[in-house]
Amino acid sequence: MKYLNVYFLLFCLCLTNCTSQKKLQTEAPFEIGKATSQPYVGGREESGSGTELRIPVSLLENSEVELYEIYFRGKKVKAIVNTIENQKMIVVRIPNNIPESTETLDLKLNADEAVVSYNENGVVKYVKISSIKQKQPLIYKGAPQN
Repeated sequence: MKYLNVYFLLFCLCLTNCTSQKKLQTEAPFEIGKATSQPYVGGREESGSGTELRIPVSLLENSEVELYEIYFRGKKVKAIVNTIENQKMIVVRIPNNIPESTETLDLKLNADEAVVSYNENGVVKYVKISSIKQKQPLIYKGAPQN
């Protein structure tokens, strides 16, 4: 009888562990273009350094989709959609000094992969983006010294 309690406890732990994993969607309700990442280094110490990630997206105007977060190289940041050259694009700057997110460990991403979380009709879903092209670093010049 005492083993029955132990087995029941292990079964419950397995169920809760499986539900915490993020289920990746094979298709998103929006189109995703060729994503790029580019390291940047500020010209002044306080401007910092990190990686800028750009993901072209085609969101339907009447859709019930809301983008939430980006998971990339162990970090998690809020997804921000901007219009650049008449194209909607997720553009995020991921500073090197923010701590790594424990949520990204479950995703097991390569360096050229990211995950976008989004809300579709009240349900949070996740889609993986692969083959992110790495661009040359962008190095900003510092202020001139007098």
